[in-house]
Amino acid sequence: MRPGAPRPAVVVALLALVSLVGYALRTNVSVAQEYMAPALGLSLADMGTISALGFQLAYAVFQIPAGFLGDRFGSRVVLGLAVLGWAISSFATGLVPATAGVTVAFVTLFAARLLLGVSQAATYPVGAMAIAQAIAPARRATANAVFISAALIGAGLAPLTLAPVMVHIGWRAVFLASGAVGLMTAIVWLTFAPARPVSDTAHRAPPIGDQFRAARAVLKDRNLVILSLAYAMEAAVFFVFIFWFFRYLTEGRGMTVLASGVWGSIPYFAAACIAPFGGLAADALGVRFTLARGRQVVAMAGLLCAALLMVVGANVASPLLAVGALSLSVACINSTEGAFWATATTLGKSNPGAAGGALNFMGNLGGVVSIWAVPRMKDAWGWTAMLGFWAAVAVASALLWLFIRPGVSTERATTADASGP
Repeated sequence: MRPGAPRPAVVVALLALVSLVGYALRTNVSVAQEYMAPALGLSLADMGTISALGFQLAYAVFQIPAGFLGDRFGSRVVLGLAVLGWAISSFATGLVPATAGVTVAFVTLFAARLLLGVSQAATYPVGAMAIAQAIAPARRATANAVFISAALIGAGLAPLTLAPVMVHIGWRAVFLASGAVGLMTAIVWLTFAPARPVSDTAHRAPPIGDQFRAARAVLKDRNLVILSLAYAMEAAVFFVFIFWFFRYLTEGRGMTVLASGVWGSIPYFAAACIAPFGGLAADALGVRFTLARGRQVVAMAGLLCAALLMVVGANVASPLLAVGALSLSVACINSTEGAFWATATTLGKSNPGAAGGALNFMGNLGGVVSIWAVPRMKDAWGWTAMLGFWAAVAVASALLWLFIRPGVSTERATTADASGP
C-alpha cells in the first residue's frame, strides 16, 4: 500500500455505510406505501409506475454518466454530493401534499423519487471504482460482496424499523427520519472519505475527449455486454424481493403489517450474512484456478440455487417455511454480486467506473421491468406462478456466464495476493 494512501479496510467500511443507508432510503417507500398510497389517493399501480419510471428508470439511465464522473473527479466528491441528494429527496417525499389532489400528489412524489434515482445512481459504479483502485485483484470479489451485502442490511432494517414508525407516528415520519439519516451519512462520508482519489493515476484526469473515447470502447466490449445482460436478469429477480416481498407477505401469505415488517426483514439479513461468502469463494477459487473461472463458478451456482429455492418457497404451504426458502434464495442471488462487480471493473481497465455504470445500468433496467411487471403478473397469474417465472429468469442469467470469455481468463491469483489487500 502506498504511504499516505487510505487503508483499504477504511475505504470498504465507509462504502458499506453508504451502501447500507442508500438501500434503506430507497426501500422505505415499499413500507410507507401501505398507508401513504390510500392517504394520497394513489393505487398500487400508481406506486409501481412511480417507482419503476420515477426512481428506477432514472437510476438506470444515470449509471454510466455517474461512473464517468467518478472516474474523473473521484469518489469523495461524487458520492458526497449523491448522498446529500438522497437526504433532500427523502425530506421532499415526506412533505408531499395530500390536500392538493391526486394529480399533484402523483407528480410531486414522482419528482422526489426521480431525484432519488439520479442521486443514487453514483453509489455502486463509483463505489466499485474505489474498490478496484484500493484493493488487490485477488480480494476484490470479497470487497465488493461486503459492499453489496451492506445494502441488504439497510433493506432489512427498513421494514423492521420503519413499519413501527409508520404505525405509531404516520407515514410522513418514515421519510423525515430517512432524510435525517441520509444527511448524517453525507457528513460522515465527506469527513472521513479520502480527500483525493484512491489511485495515483486519478490525480491528473485525462482530457475529457480521451476519457470519453476510452469509456466508449469499454462499453462496446462483447464480454461486458453479455455480463451486463446476465446482470439485468439477476437484478430483475432481486427486485421482485426488494420491492414486492412486503406486499407478498401481507397479500399472498395473509400476514399483518407489523408481522410483515418483522418477517420481511429476514431475507435481507440472511443475505447480508451469507452473500459475502460468495465473494470469499470466488477469490479462493481464483487462487486454485483463475480469477475469471472462480467468479464464473460462484455466479452460476448462486443463481441456480436461487431459482430452485424460489420455486420451493412459492409452493410450500407454511408461510414461515416460505420465508425461510425465499430468504435463502435472496442470499444465493446476492452471493453472485462480488463476482459480477469484480468482473466488470476488471473488464473496465482504466475506466472501472464506466464499466460499473454499464453493468448497473442494465441491472436496473431489469429492475424497471420487474417492478412494473410484478403487480400485473400477480393479478393475471397469481403469486406462485409469478415467482416461478422469475426463477426461470435466474436460470437464464446463470447460463449466460458460459458465454463470457474475458481477456483475464488466464489471470491466476496468488496466495500472497489472497492473504490481504
